[in-house]
Order: sequence, then structure tokens, then C-alpha cells
Amino acid sequence: MDDLFETTWEKILNNIKENVGQSLYNVWFANLMPKNYSQGILKIEVQSKFVKDWLEKKFQHIILKAIKEELPEIKNIEICVSTKNDVNKIITYKKSIQTKFHKVFLEKPLSIFDTNPHTNLNPRYRFDNFVVGKSNELAFAACQAVAKNPGKSHNPLFIYGPVGVGKTHLLQAVGNETLRINKNSKVKYITTEEFTNEFINALKNHSMEDFKTKFREVDILILDDVQFLSGKNTSQEELFHTFNYLYNMYKQIIFSSDRPPRLIPDIEERLKSRFEGGLVIDINPPDIETRLAILKLKSQEKGIILDEEIYEIIAKKITHNIRELEGALSAVLFYYSKNEKISKDKIEEIVKKFSKDYYRKITPKKIIKIICEHYDIKEEDVFKKTRTKNLVEIRQFLIYLLREISQLSYTSIGQILKKDHTTIIYSYEKIVEKIKNKPELNQELETIKSKIIE
Repeated sequence: MDDLFETTWEKILNNIKENVGQSLYNVWFANLMPKNYSQGILKIEVQSKFVKDWLEKKFQHIILKAIKEELPEIKNIEICVSTKNDVNKIITYKKSIQTKFHKVFLEKPLSIFDTNPHTNLNPRYRFDNFVVGKSNELAFAACQAVAKNPGKSHNPLFIYGPVGVGKTHLLQAVGNETLRINKNSKVKYITTEEFTNEFINALKNHSMEDFKTKFREVDILILDDVQFLSGKNTSQEELFHTFNYLYNMYKQIIFSSDRPPRLIPDIEERLKSRFEGGLVIDINPPDIETRLAILKLKSQEKGIILDEEIYEIIAKKITHNIRELEGALSAVLFYYSKNEKISKDKIEEIVKKFSKDYYRKITPKKIIKIICEHYDIKEEDVFKKTRTKNLVEIRQFLIYLLREISQLSYTSIGQILKKDHTTIIYSYEKIVEKIKNKPELNQELETIKSKIIE
């Protein structure tokens, strides 16, 4: 099959890619391998029964159409699962021709980018690396429409759904796509918690005019997690006036929440009516196909490709939350990065520790206890004002783990550590920056995390 592969297979794969899009192609189709041809039937190998069943159910007609365009004598295809030796042969063969066909197979891992200080947007959140499935396809389409015609299509746009289903990714993708289309657009993304804190500080510092200018001179205002406005009457009033100003100026407003507007408690009716004045759309937890696609894409971004069975174990164990899904994948990849062989039982043990039910058992008190034991310091040392280099970094680790494991707000962490929320934000962002530049710190955190969740 080498001649067939080298002369036509690249065109066939590119044809499939044009039909399904880059992200779906990378996840499901890049490993397709022709095996043999007989009596008008082309046999194609994949690496697992799950992929075989999924391609037969969803995309067999697209694969056949792409093949027939290049090889019209082929009447049908048969998808089969490779044996272990066949899989190794495919991987070896692909590596040998990767320099020639690098655009067909796995792309280089994505770079890690910093958040833009002016827009608060993270450039990593884009439409082209958002995995679309049944649970989010309507929200995805709405966000694309808004990015192309801000202020005209679906204004305001209100997206709601449970924690960890991709709302923030989609919201920021709108901002990034808008700036790609028109680099002069003024976009501001902010969480509701940050909006409220900035508003309170503006009141204290008598700088309300600066606050109003900051949020009313934008072309797109993206406000994440508006359920945190519940009970904050003064902040609600300011948002109401900001909304009216932007809306009357035909500027785009986008909101997200963990529930629909009508179910957010202690929100003024006039503000709820503004939320509902445009398009309200939900995102549900991803189905298993989408979860698998997410895992494969994230794995590819990190430059490590795992066996199909591992992806399937993770996708079947973690069903509701994309953050938990990515957390479990990161833990598995961490073991692989140390060149450790992992059994199926070990993978299942790792994965179960990333489910929501498991994390509910982990209290901030336990996290503080474990990190103090790890560094052999007293718990009261964490709360001291001492700024020795060692203690400062330990506190930053603690803040990071409280945020990542317990999903606590900056304000809640500040209350625990008796520090201002701005100090907490600074410390968290500082350690995130350190992790990017020093991989050994990430390994240190993973070691501590493993002690916390065991």
C-alpha cells in the first residue's frame, strides 16, 4: 500500500479535512491508514473499536466520497481495527514520512500565550480549537455570528450552562475572532467578580468617571459568571446603566452564567429583562464523542499521543466537566512524561480522583495541612506576614492549589489567608507565570496535588 499512500492518500486526507474542519480531522481522521484493496473494496485501519464504530456511524460517507474522488474504481470501504503490531507499524511509518506530509498529520503543539492586559483575553481561546458537539453547536454558531457582526446579531447574547462546559472558551473566542477580523475593535472581557471589585474600588477612590469610561468606550463587553451579581444591588444598578449605554450605541454585550436569567436569585427584574432581551442559549455537558475529541485535541496540544484505550477510560469516567476531563488527562500525561508505564487499573485510579464527587471531599484545611507537611513548616507560618522568599513561594503554591482544586474565588481565598483579594490575584497570576517558564515547578505542584487527592 506504500505506492497508494504516497501518491494519493495525502489528497484524500486533505479532502476529508476540508469537509470536517481542522479540529475534528486532527482528532479522528489523521490516523486513517489504508490496508489493502480487493474487488472494489478498500480496507482502512483505525486504532480502536470505538473509533471504528464512531467513524462508521458518523463519517463513513464522507470518507468514501473523498476516496472515490481520487480513486473512482473503489466502490466501498471497510473500516477495521488494527492489531497491536499493525498499530506500531502505522505509527513508525507515519513518523518516517512526517516531514513530507507534516500538514496532513499531527501539527506542532500550540504555544502558551499570555493574557492580553488591555482586553483580558487569552489568545489560546479560539474558535478553531473549540471542539463542537451536539451539546454546544448552537452556542458555537451564535458566537461565530456575533464575532462577524458585533452589535447586530444576537445582542445581548446570554450563554448559560454548568461549570466546566466551555462557556469561558467560547466567550473569549468571540473577542479574539473579532480582533482578528478588525484589530481596531475595542474588546473587554472580565469576570463579574472582577467587575464588582473594580466598581467597589472606584467608589472608595472617587474614580467612578474612570470606571464608567473604561467599560463604556468598548465595542464588545464580555461579562463572565453574572450569577455572582446576586444580591449586589449597587453593582447591578451600575451594570444596568452600562448595559443601556452600550446597547443604545449598538455595541455588543455578551453574558455567561451557570443558570438561565430567570433562575438567578436576587437580581433586579429590569436587569433580568435586559439579559433576556437578545438570544439566551444553553451549553450542556459534552457527550462521549465530544469528550474524546477534547481529550485528543488537548493531548495533541501537549505533544503526546496516547493509546485509544486511555482516552476512552478518561472519557467514560468523567462525563460532565471539561475542566475535570483536562485535569485527569494532565495527570496521566504527567506520568507518561516520566516514562512510567501505566496499567489500566492505575489509569482508572488516577482518573477517579478528578471527578466532581471526589473533589468535594477535599477541604481547604486539608490542602493547607498537606502543603505544610510537604515543606515541613507549621500551619501558622502560612498566615504570617513574613516575606521570606521560601514562604512567599509556598503561599503562592497554596493559593494556586486552593484555586485549582477547590475552585474557590479570589475573595474566598483572601478570607482564608486573611489577605486582600488583589494580593491573591497577583500571587495566583505570578505562580501561573512561573509554571510556564519553569517546568520543574509544575512537577512540584503535581507531586503536592497527588498527596492532596490520594
